[in-house]
Amino acid sequence: MPRRRTYLRTAAALTLGSALAGCTGDGGGDSTPEPTPEPTPEPTPTATPTPASSVTDVAVGPEKRLRFEPEDVEISVGDTVRWEAMSTGHNVTSHPDASPKCENPEGAEPFHSYEGDQHFAIMDVGEVLEHEFTVAGEYVYVCTPHAGQGMVGSVTVTE
Repeated sequence: MPRRRTYLRTAAALTLGSALAGCTGDGGGDSTPEPTPEPTPEPTPTATPTPASSVTDVAVGPEKRLRFEPEDVEISVGDTVRWEAMSTGHNVTSHPDASPKCENPEGAEPFHSYEGDQHFAIMDVGEVLEHEFTVAGEYVYVCTPHAGQGMVGSVTVTE
């Protein structure tokens, strides 16, 4: 009987050893070692994030009407207004030389959709003017060719 017990112990040990070798990759099959994971880099300190600025869209001459839509907008410092020409014959300006209706806060540069002082230059349909507002206050702007017909808008910029 001792021979039989020795045989069973040896067979059990071999079976267990083979099973363990297969689990660790040491016993046949694919012997490619597992890749070592890359260390995760430490986060780099950054400046305090600022809130994302937003963009407000204004239609210029929608439905071929002499207006801005919306006519009055309120935004925060750092936000952008994007005017898009929806029909022909219009422009956008807050330049005081273009119309006495135009106003800008103290220290703010006027904005306009044309080059230089060509105050009656018009936008192409689909043309876009974007302006980021960095000075708080009230801006009054016009479509120069239609300011006399009431095509006036305003942007109120708050801190």
